[in-house]
Amino acid sequence: MLIGLLSIQSIMDLVLAGISLMIGLGVFCFIASILCSAAFFQHAKLVSA
Repeated sequence: MLIGLLSIQSIMDLVLAGISLMIGLGVFCFIASILCSAAFFQHAKLVSA
């Protein structure tokens, strides 16, 4: 019984770690895309001028 409970606990820990990793990487990708688009527009403005 303890082995089954331990495996359920470890599976839940892995699921929670995966969800938090996806949220963290999503925030990182959102900030990176904003910075990259700002750099691209700045460069495009300099090239067109």
